[in-house]
Amino acid sequence: MTSDDASPRPLVFFATYRERPGLTEDDQLFARALERRSARVRAAVWDDPAAAWSSAAAVVIRSTWDYHHRLDEFLAWLDRVGAATMLNNDARVVRWNSHKSYLAELAHRGVAVIDTVFANARTPFDLDQIARRHGWDDLVVKPAVSASAHETRRFAGDARGDARAHLDRLLATRDVMVQPYLAELAEQGELSLLFARGQFTHAVRRRSALVDGHIMPKSAPAVAPPNALSSAERVLATASILTGVAPNDNLYARVDLAPSAGDFMLLELEMIEPSLFLRDVPHAAEQFAAALMSTLATRQIPHGERSP
Repeated sequence: MTSDDASPRPLVFFATYRERPGLTEDDQLFARALERRSARVRAAVWDDPAAAWSSAAAVVIRSTWDYHHRLDEFLAWLDRVGAATMLNNDARVVRWNSHKSYLAELAHRGVAVIDTVFANARTPFDLDQIARRHGWDDLVVKPAVSASAHETRRFAGDARGDARAHLDRLLATRDVMVQPYLAELAEQGELSLLFARGQFTHAVRRRSALVDGHIMPKSAPAVAPPNALSSAERVLATASILTGVAPNDNLYARVDLAPSAGDFMLLELEMIEPSLFLRDVPHAAEQFAAALMSTLATRQIPHGERSP
């Protein structure tokens, strides 16, 4: 064994969940890019009591797709792992991003955000009054803690009774948010801008989760107009103020935008386990891998992870 062979190799855990414990196709591209840089990548279910998180040089939250069903448990896991090793993204960012009230905080700081009204769990909420006040016809009702469009539904103006029933059912156990349905999203989709350590990597045009059977592909590479890029950078800068974590300290961020009066407004900021759409833009996997490895280079690699 040569001295080079004996050099430490960082172990990186990609956190997944029970229903899909392995890596997604997207994350396999990310993992292979890390392995080309001499990292060792393993999938680990986030709530597996046998997972040795502290043995890893870094933990990357990737497909923890049940976290919104068990938020308190997930947040406690964040704190444990964040105290034991380098967690990506930082627990402070993930905690802040886990409840979509972050949209209201960003809007309060002057970020252009889709019009949103929040309803607190087990609190009366007059949906008709809110719709009249905001001039909304078609509505979107969804939980304020949600992922993968879980329980997100669109209601036309003539289905207000169904909207109230859905809202009331959700409010019985959780906070809820109400937004207008943006018809332009059915035609143009969402524009998602991806960032690695605060640096723009690529953009994709995505079909809205509220549109079924449309000719638009689910996702495709896109060009980000300069004003979209500046809008996304403002979102990240403002999020940094609110969380205390600089944009270049976040391994990944996805900013989902919609056109608005010649500019763009924020639909969602995804900083927990966003799809990075690496299958659409494979070379971006190298940028994310390089971003993680550059950070690991400045940190001590846990003992025991050496080349065989």
